[in-house]
Amino acid sequence: MSIENQDIRKNFRQYLEDITIKYIPAFAISSIAIISWFAYSDLFIRQSVNAFYTRIIPLIIGISLLLFHYIDKGKNKNIEFKLYNIYMFSALIMMYAKYLVYLPFEGDSFSVTGIIVVIFAIALDYKVSFRVAILSFFGPLAATVVIFLFFAELPDSKWVNYSNLFPMTIIAFIANRAHYRLRFRLFESNYLLNIEKQNTRELYEESLSTNEYLQEKNDKIEQQKKSIISANKELRKLSQTKDKFLSIISHDLKTPFNSIIGFSNLLSDHYDDFSDEDRKKYINVIDKSANNTYKLLDNLLEWSQLQYNREELNLEKANLFLLGNEIISLLKQTADEKDIVLINKIDADTDIVVDVNKIKSVMRNLVSNAIKFTYSKGFVTLYCKPVDGHLEVAVEDTGIGIDRDKINRLFNISEKVSTPGTNRESGTGLGLLLCDEFIKLHNGKISIESEPGKGTTFMFTLPQNISTTQMLTQVKSTQ
Repeated sequence: MSIENQDIRKNFRQYLEDITIKYIPAFAISSIAIISWFAYSDLFIRQSVNAFYTRIIPLIIGISLLLFHYIDKGKNKNIEFKLYNIYMFSALIMMYAKYLVYLPFEGDSFSVTGIIVVIFAIALDYKVSFRVAILSFFGPLAATVVIFLFFAELPDSKWVNYSNLFPMTIIAFIANRAHYRLRFRLFESNYLLNIEKQNTRELYEESLSTNEYLQEKNDKIEQQKKSIISANKELRKLSQTKDKFLSIISHDLKTPFNSIIGFSNLLSDHYDDFSDEDRKKYINVIDKSANNTYKLLDNLLEWSQLQYNREELNLEKANLFLLGNEIISLLKQTADEKDIVLINKIDADTDIVVDVNKIKSVMRNLVSNAIKFTYSKGFVTLYCKPVDGHLEVAVEDTGIGIDRDKINRLFNISEKVSTPGTNRESGTGLGLLLCDEFIKLHNGKISIESEPGKGTTFMFTLPQNISTTQMLTQVKSTQ
């Protein structure tokens, strides 16, 4: 096993420990209460002492786990995690033992449905290695087989009933491993993605240092590069979004998760029933849904920041031409995949005073939308011109255009307008809402010109040739 894989598995185990310990109080208290009720029921209602005895060990371990959790206070997470798995194992043995207790009974009064459900539920959250899982599920089964074959003879009429344990155990084991493996794969994907982000960030910071050196050779380039470096070093503050906004996007956030959960459960429950082609198809659906969810959450974070920092603008002087080039570079791969040409016609000496991060977000969303709704071999063009003391920036495409009735609804938060792209790309309309809010913060406005079948132009205005102090005064006067 490579060092990287060892590191991933180590972090995955830590992740399992953390989420398990987090929910131990609720889980332990509820499960202890349930087992206690069944123990009382076995003793005083069903009057089955043997069934009552099967509850004692899980109760002792469950209470011990709960006490250890509060006494230890997270100092020995590894021990607490092992004690949790022992508790789960004892509950599993309890259900097998319960089955054996009722094995002698005949007729319709005895049903294994409840036992099957509990064993399957335990299997889904039993967080152990492959070897331990084999011993946990098949060890007790093998032990009882040996006992019945060599020490305590089981009547022939009971073997059919007893054989129900075999499919129950096999299904529980498969469910346990499928669920455990799916958890690991999702964790591994996120882990590798974070590493890739870190490497990219380090590489980007390296390139910024190189840019700083080059700026020293040319005074004009130095000013432009300093603006970009300053803008890229700013950190976005994260916060929770408002309940009103969460209610609006709840459907769009739940839909991909429904796909992920639905198809993962399908694979978990019926993995062996599908062909390799079907499995690949379901995994692709899960992958696409996860990526769509990530894009939505990215915009959600920007929106939530805006809700809690609505009056904050980090104004600075920037070169609009260079910002356009940066956006084109960022989206070039997406455009190349659809054979679309990105063109920057902004004058190279166009300087503005803006919140660089917010304007980059506006340009990124508008160019990304233009690519989404433009056919192959099309063009997306950036240009600007002075209009009444302001600078009008435009993103023009040769795409499918927008109907007149939809244009008036695009920036209304109470409306949901979502049209698939030329390659069936999905969207939520959240990006345009962000653009509208960010431009309003700059005391500007955004507008649209479009004709179905002939393309669309998004335009927004920004203050031109104005100092930072003047810009702040204008923004505050409008709030």
